[in-house]
Amino acid sequence: MTNAEVARVLCLLVLVAISSCSPHARAGHAVDHCLIDKTKVMRDCWHNIEKNFGDPFPSHGSLCCDTIRDAKDIHCICNRFTAHELTIISLPKFATVTHKCGNGLHAHTHCAGYRVPVITPPPPPLEGA
Repeated sequence: MTNAEVARVLCLLVLVAISSCSPHARAGHAVDHCLIDKTKVMRDCWHNIEKNFGDPFPSHGSLCCDTIRDAKDIHCICNRFTAHELTIISLPKFATVTHKCGNGLHAHTHCAGYRVPVITPPPPPLEGA
C-alpha cells in the first residue's frame, strides 16, 4: 500500500469516527427546546386546545398566551406532538390559540398533518360593551 492510499484510508476512518461519534456526544448536551416548549403548551394550554371542550380564545394575558409567546419555534412544536396527543387535542384550536396569543403558525404550512389556514382572530371586545 502506498503512502497516498494509507493516507486516504486513515482520512476515511477519521471521517467515519467523527460522523458516528458527534451526534451521540452532542445528544447528551443538547437541549430540545421544541420538546420543552411542547410540554409547556400541553400543560398551560390544555384547556384551550383540548379536542372536545377547549376554548381556543385565551385572554392575551393568560399563562397559555405567555407560554405560546415564549416558545422559541412554534412550528417545531407541531413535530413533537405524539400520536396519543393528537387524539386528544385539536390542531385547528392549537393554530387559533397561536394566532390569538401573537405567535401564530404560518398560513399554508403543515402542523402534524394539519394544513394551517389563514387565521384572523376576532377583534378584542369593546370596552364598556
